[in-house]
Amino acid sequence: MNNKIDGIIVDAGHGGLDGGAVGNNLKEKDLTLRAAKYIYNRLNELGIPAKLVREDDEYLPKQDRIKRVLSLYNNSPNTILLSNHINAGGAEGAEVVYSLKNSPMLANLVLENIGEKGQLKRKVYQRRLPENPNKDYYYILRESGNTEPILIEYGFIDNKNDAAKLNNNIENYAEGVVKALCEYIGYPYQEQQTSTEPYYIVKKDDTLYSISKRFNIPVEEIKRINNLNSNTLQIGQKLYLTDNQQESTNTKKYIVKRGDTLYSIAFNNDTTVDEIKRLNNLQNNNISINQELLIPIVEEEIIDENEPIIEDYDIYKVKKNDSLWSIANKYNITIPKLLELNNLTDLTIYVDQELKVPKTDTTNNYYTVKKGDTLWSIAKENNISVNELKELNNLKDNLLTIGEQLIIQ
Repeated sequence: MNNKIDGIIVDAGHGGLDGGAVGNNLKEKDLTLRAAKYIYNRLNELGIPAKLVREDDEYLPKQDRIKRVLSLYNNSPNTILLSNHINAGGAEGAEVVYSLKNSPMLANLVLENIGEKGQLKRKVYQRRLPENPNKDYYYILRESGNTEPILIEYGFIDNKNDAAKLNNNIENYAEGVVKALCEYIGYPYQEQQTSTEPYYIVKKDDTLYSISKRFNIPVEEIKRINNLNSNTLQIGQKLYLTDNQQESTNTKKYIVKRGDTLYSIAFNNDTTVDEIKRLNNLQNNNISINQELLIPIVEEEIIDENEPIIEDYDIYKVKKNDSLWSIANKYNITIPKLLELNNLTDLTIYVDQELKVPKTDTTNNYYTVKKGDTLWSIAKENNISVNELKELNNLKDNLLTIGEQLIIQ
């Protein structure tokens, strides 16, 4: 095929209320969005026109999804539709389905390149509608208009081995799709460029494996440099890519002594247990003598005798995953001042605890949940994404309570 192409349509299967297949604490809709966004970003880096069908956790009925697909490039025959999916059924490996109207060439290239990235290759195939064998079984292929569609199944979410590979390697498999696509349309493929920065800020959907591939640094080397004991990452976490960079101005090293606990270390260093665990990727509160920990450095508070006493304040109700550190940052107050304001003697807080915080102008910053509201309707009304709304309010699921106040920015 020549490289005359109007664009690539990148579809993330399912979304919103439609979670797709589930298994091993993973959801299909999340993995497909990771793959789709990775492909979209890489195509843009390579200068290949591309558009996403959905950019966040959006629910799209199948008819609406097709309408959007066909509208992105005006149903042009010079477009390719990549529909990203995750399989279920207990098997293992990747499959690619191609439309009855097309040849298997692109599907074969995609499966071959996913296999080169380490995934087991199962098959390339077509599937026909039982009641009409002249039509494709899958709606996204059957109603794809003039586009050339393929449906990519990266692996089986209910297979333990595949689930682990999908969670750690989905971006790597997606890179295989990008390489296959370049070969198919006759476009020069280039490996992703490495960074000259000494550190990398972890973004949503990043994994140690994807970062390792992006910067050509082994996973174990990244873990060693950053004193990581597991593969768990936090959004916004700073990962150093070279030695001797982790001793930044906002952290210091602490060697655990006999009798130390995470609580005592946090209290003595004006921070929280959660923050120490986040910086050091600790999955529990266990520490050992002579263990090296990174501790955030809190600038020493300058006592100003003329500093006004906080008399006018708001009441903040503690939510799950809150810490004094996060609340203090949110209200631009130091932890000692927050402790003093609430007559607290230590850093312990609990869910639904009411804390005094500096009064702020909350006009248009909060939304009170009403009957019939959903995260999707609230996000749409306030022109933000569902994911942003969940992150602003530390929400781990889509459940809402009437009368609940949500932060809106």
